[in-house]
Amino acid sequence: MDPDLPLIEALQAGDDSALNELINRHREPLHRFVFRYLRDETAAGDVVQETFVRVYFKAGKFAPKSSVKTWIYTIGLNLCRDYGRRLGRRRADVSLDAPAHDDGPRFEVADSAPAPSVRAADADRFSRLQAAIDRLPRKLKEALVLFALEGRSQNEIAEFLRISPKAVETRVYHAKAKLRAALGSEMSFGDA
Repeated sequence: MDPDLPLIEALQAGDDSALNELINRHREPLHRFVFRYLRDETAAGDVVQETFVRVYFKAGKFAPKSSVKTWIYTIGLNLCRDYGRRLGRRRADVSLDAPAHDDGPRFEVADSAPAPSVRAADADRFSRLQAAIDRLPRKLKEALVLFALEGRSQNEIAEFLRISPKAVETRVYHAKAKLRAALGSEMSFGDA
């Protein structure tokens, strides 16, 4: 049984505190997914917040065809798609090197990193990889982010995207093939 279903039922019955429990359970993993998809910290926070607003207002319409978690992620993914269409490719990744704002979190990292030349080469490869992922068609990018970055199973992704597990496998395969073609032999990827 879905452990979140009683919370949705409580929301449907008017118990607003059930939303707090859903938020506590799913906010952080949903935020990681949304940030990895959008790569914009502010937008990710906005999308996660709007996701839970929609969960609250649409709880009455929830029908257990899938798990509550899948339903929440589907709302979040749809909001990511909307954001991407509406605002384009604006990027504002969080930088550990940038000075912290007075109202923001302060990051401190121990300096046990490789030499600056190695870090620069790694950063350059990562930037090229991220740019190549950003250029993937939406369907391939969604499957790849969920599979490779979020570590979701093919069955879970199939449920999120409402496609078959074989279609997930195919999309991940094609995404990796496009990345290999774009980046050449400098990148290697495991099997889907």
